[in-house]
Amino acid sequence: MSTTELMLRTSLEGRVKRTLQTYFRRPNDVLIKESLGANGLSPEQVEVTVELLKEEKTVAEIMEHLHDKGYFA
Repeated sequence: MSTTELMLRTSLEGRVKRTLQTYFRRPNDVLIKESLGANGLSPEQVEVTVELLKEEKTVAEIMEHLHDKGYFA
């Protein structure tokens, strides 16, 4: 993996993680969907992530699930 690819991967992962952390401080379903999409997740990935939020998963559990699905690969 090149340095650029690594930076992009880390950047997307970091943005998604910060967005999820923000949701727990100030829950807003519309804003979370828009933010995740703006950060680079596809509409399908956004829906999966929002479903995990509705299942009351923690940020760490959601991030692990997204890693397992290959969202940051």
